[in-house]
Amino acid sequence: MSRSATWLLSAVFALVVLGVVMIYSASAIYALHVYGDPHFFLVRQTVYAVLGSVAMFFTASVPVAFWKKHARAIMLLAILMLLVVYLPMLGKTAGGARRWIRLGVVNFQPVEFAKIAVCLYLSDYLARKRKFIKKGKGSVFIPPLALVGLVCGLALIQPDLGSSAFIFLITCVLFFWAGIRLYYVLIAFFAFLPFFYFLIVRVPYRLSRVTAYLNPWDDPQGSGFQIIQSFLAYGVGGVQGAGLGRGIQKLFYLPSAHNDFIFSIIGEELGILGILLIMALFGIIFLSGLQMADRATQDYEKLLIVSITLMIVLQALIHMLVATGLIPTKGLPLPFVSYGGTSIVFSFMSVGLLLGMDRATRGSVRRR
Repeated sequence: MSRSATWLLSAVFALVVLGVVMIYSASAIYALHVYGDPHFFLVRQTVYAVLGSVAMFFTASVPVAFWKKHARAIMLLAILMLLVVYLPMLGKTAGGARRWIRLGVVNFQPVEFAKIAVCLYLSDYLARKRKFIKKGKGSVFIPPLALVGLVCGLALIQPDLGSSAFIFLITCVLFFWAGIRLYYVLIAFFAFLPFFYFLIVRVPYRLSRVTAYLNPWDDPQGSGFQIIQSFLAYGVGGVQGAGLGRGIQKLFYLPSAHNDFIFSIIGEELGILGILLIMALFGIIFLSGLQMADRATQDYEKLLIVSITLMIVLQALIHMLVATGLIPTKGLPLPFVSYGGTSIVFSFMSVGLLLGMDRATRGSVRRR
């Protein structure tokens, strides 16, 4: 295992341990009130972390050639899974959204798998078409845009605008990395404006999130309530924090305290020092991924390492920006930290892909 991989794993497991502790702190009272068991979320997150670790090491053991060979099949599988959520026997609706597949006692969100599938597919496609991209042929981007657009569309129908926008963002970053011309990006930007109008401005609950972001105090008991409670958490935490387990915003003030706003609870109980620790750990993941990409000799390996690394770090960044009121509210979990089986298992699998790429890269370097 390379030094970069060692740092990567250390940061990941540090985040997982911190996440389990903070989930228990943030959810114990809520779990006792709702489920009659203060350890309800703690036990489940611990089990998810163990399953995720197993999935990570299994994924890392799979040869790189397998992912490259089956990238298109994996992409089609992701699309199929996004369609399965609409089957009455398998799909599950919660909170007005149909985003889960139900398999007995196990529920998972296929959009998390779709994020990885998009990275695998685009890395393979862009690596194979690198020669045409360098020549500036815009038509080469049409096939991947069609498939990614289908994935985003299926996510939107659920509805899940946040995941759809996140997948689109990863796609844009990969296109940039592969060498797309700037004027194609400008064309795509202006073409997207009508969609932005119909997806945001014409949908009342999404528009309310934007207005709450601009001035949450206009509706402190309604659309602005969640972000105001988040602000209060940071105010109470200060530099050193109120102390582990001593936060008050988790006491039915801040909704989704153990999931979508776990970063706010960390800020309240561990203060700025806890926030800086979280940021530093994701910074280690980012730098480790870039070092792995720099050592890679094949375009496919470079693109996949970059895409997976950015998928983890950008999701963490978006979560932090939402929790601090810098962008409109959208429920994206903090990787490895927020409660959720699907999120942590597929996040671990993403790390497994990075470890597998790192192993392949070190092998090719030794052969040289």
